[in-house]
Formats: sequence, structure tokens, C-alpha cells
Amino acid sequence: MINRINCLFVVTSSVLILGACIEHREDEKKSSLGSTVVNREEEKYITDKDYKVFRIYEGEVPCEDCDVIEQRLVVKGDTAGIFRLTETYRNATEDGDATLVCSGQWKRIKMNAKDVLILSQGGINDSVRRMEYEFRPKEVIQLSLDDKHFKNTAAYHLKMVRKSK
Repeated sequence: MINRINCLFVVTSSVLILGACIEHREDEKKSSLGSTVVNREEEKYITDKDYKVFRIYEGEVPCEDCDVIEQRLVVKGDTAGIFRLTETYRNATEDGDATLVCSGQWKRIKMNAKDVLILSQGGINDSVRRMEYEFRPKEVIQLSLDDKHFKNTAAYHLKMVRKSK
């Protein structure tokens, strides 16, 4: 019960903080998941000259306190770089959806004969939030969140929707 209250507090606080955020503009195009295809802020992020290689993944993952979490992950770089994760919690509050955006660094490593993306909000060695994804050619599969590994990853797939040329 306390976790549910804490989660609702975080989501509600985030909605208030992000209320004027670019993620909420109505002039954006929507994908089939309802997430933003490419907004102005994300386009600047993608076309930043520091990283020529980027990939965009989208999908829906389970949520205990809402209908579903729509995720959009943009990773820039080849074997290390920066990322931006946009998460929309559908029907998370009495006012509707809540959108959270986080960014940080990522690196790709070999772990148990698998390619694994390690996403770290903030810096790799100084993380606020840490996630691990199995890297595959056309998708990523979330394996853990803050060092808590998922027992069943079947519902944690994000499909690649765009890749640099």
C-alpha cells in the first residue's frame, strides 16, 4: 500500500512539474501507441552533431497502478552514449495520463553471452535510476530496474521504430 501511495505521489508531482513540458504540446504527431513520433525537442536531441548513430524504440510495459506504461527510448551512440526515455502512464491519476522524461548515459556490454544495454539516469557511475535491456537487432527487452531483475520479461519488449542511416 505504501509503495502504491509513493508511486501516486511521484506521478502526481511529476504531472504538476511537467505540466508545461514540451511533451504535452498538442501540435505533435502521434504514433500508434499514442506517443510522440518526433517533437521539436526530440528532433534537436536526435540531430545533435555529437552522435551520428541513434535508435528509437517504442512499446508498452505493464503498470501496477495504471492501465499501461507507454515507453519511447532514444539511444544515441554506437557502444556508449546518451539516452532519453519518455514514459506515459495511462490513466495514472484522476486527471488522466502522466508523462515522465529521463535522460542519462548508456553503454553496451557482454553479459552471460548476451549484448546488454545499461541505462543510467545521470552518469554511468553516478546513477539515480539504472535499467538493463537485452539488445537485439530489432528490439530491446527490459531485464531489470534499479538492480531488481524481472522474473518474466515477456511483456517488456520495445520494438525499434527508427534508426539512423
